[in-house]
Amino acid sequence: MTTSNKTRNRSFRGGGAMYLREIGSVAGLFAVGNADSLQFAINEEKQTQRNFQNPGGGNIASESSITDVTASINVLSINPRIAALALRGLVTTQESASISDESHLGYKDMFIPLDFLPDFSQTLTVTDDGASTTYVANTDYLIRNNGIFITPDSNIVEGDELKITYTSKDSYSIETITKSAVEYEMFFDGFNEADSGKAVSVRCHRIAFSPAQALSLITEDFGALPMDFEVLADGGKDGTTESQYFVVVLEQ
Repeated sequence: MTTSNKTRNRSFRGGGAMYLREIGSVAGLFAVGNADSLQFAINEEKQTQRNFQNPGGGNIASESSITDVTASINVLSINPRIAALALRGLVTTQESASISDESHLGYKDMFIPLDFLPDFSQTLTVTDDGASTTYVANTDYLIRNNGIFITPDSNIVEGDELKITYTSKDSYSIETITKSAVEYEMFFDGFNEADSGKAVSVRCHRIAFSPAQALSLITEDFGALPMDFEVLADGGKDGTTESQYFVVVLEQ
């Protein structure tokens, strides 16, 4: 007797990629990137009526209704587009440029963050305001990731204006909490590794992300960006023969 494909055992070990597109956009869906979890939850509000007629209790009636559909994804690829989405931010591109005479005040045993991301493979010079003195790297100052640190025994005079000339790197700037919530449609392009890699897909018609609750910048392990979103009803679907929320498709 042949087992129906609907009822045969299907162990599940999933993977795949998640793609997003703003509602109303005609562009293609962009990739979220590597993630190690994607989970959905259908939440309900339940009311019960206890049976008081007999010893032992129990319920004589029960009623439940769906309150909301939520989901979460743990993103491992923290690229600028996804970081901006999670932080409700605007992404701008900064192109490499020559920065001349950027002005800062010098104080010993203090750090100076530069205005742009510095390219330390190129020449950097630090002078006094009149450019009569050029200070020496590793003596008067130390190079850090995003600026310079004035050494305690530096020849720089406390509070003097410094002129710093350098080349900036190509970079992305994310101005956080500058955008309101945007709704997306979502497509999960997945597979079931425990079932010969058969295709699995999930399509959400409307989703809305919550702002990021955690963004770890110092971590011993690989960083992650947990993101929660709500799956919203699409009024264009009838809700009986087609879901207003999300559709799961499994390859036979």
